[in-house]
Amino acid sequence: MTELICPKCHGSMRQYERSGVTVDQCTECRGIFLDRGELERLIDGEQRWVASAPPPAPAAPAPHSGGYHPGYQKRRKSFLEELFD
Repeated sequence: MTELICPKCHGSMRQYERSGVTVDQCTECRGIFLDRGELERLIDGEQRWVASAPPPAPAAPAPHSGGYHPGYQKRRKSFLEELFD
């Protein structure tokens, strides 16, 4: 297999698979490059992920008491954030 060259900075690229999608990433500029149809597969995966996420629980406003915030829930990462972690 021939080595892929980044079209932006001409650095070498590496391939890896995430969630069934092959991603080409430059080792120099860290650019992400997708082949035909891969963006649509990522968008479909994001839509499935959002549809499966539980609805956020309503939180009653609480008075600010310093560093602790009762009812605060950590934001769940999106499908694409998890994909490129």
